[in-house]
Amino acid sequence: MQRQFLYLSSAEAQLSLGFGEEAPTERLFFAVMADAPAAGLAAALSRDLLASGQVQGNPLASERLHVTLHHLGDYAGGLPPSLLARAMQAAGTITHPAFEVQFDRVGTFSGRSAQLPCVLRGEDGVRGVSALQAALGRSLAHQGVAGDAQFTPHMTLLYSRAPLPQRRIPPLGWRVGEFVLIRSFLGQTRYQIEGRWSLH
Repeated sequence: MQRQFLYLSSAEAQLSLGFGEEAPTERLFFAVMADAPAAGLAAALSRDLLASGQVQGNPLASERLHVTLHHLGDYAGGLPPSLLARAMQAAGTITHPAFEVQFDRVGTFSGRSAQLPCVLRGEDGVRGVSALQAALGRSLAHQGVAGDAQFTPHMTLLYSRAPLPQRRIPPLGWRVGEFVLIRSFLGQTRYQIEGRWSLH
């Protein structure tokens, strides 16, 4: 029997339901936050790339650097009723070991010419975060919440006006001991942590 999802995880889905007239004001997503040393190294890398002219843009604040696990949607006028509760119920069922995440490449994703995400990526070093994302996706589905079916582990450093071909960097990583649920207030560069869950 096919499960019917109560919540859709994309702005496009909201448009299909007739919610496209108002600009979204809030975003809900699960993420792994970079720890302070890793965030400091990532911020230094952003400054070096900008100083050398390889990218053009404004770096994200170091305290906001994260790896998104599941984007649960952008919403106008507040989150849908019970979405937050269902997302938290899903997160509470996760039993997953702590792990090391490591990125060893930097470059831009394709996209709009003035908004190219400059991101850190990895290969073997991101297997742990992929496993956590998959486990959380199964738990979200059980609660009737659609997560992200497609997942490329990455951490966005900035949005660049110039493309940067992918290249190797010295490994940058940290030990992941928790994941969080974040409410982002769009246009305000402000995050609110709605919940934290420890990994074992």
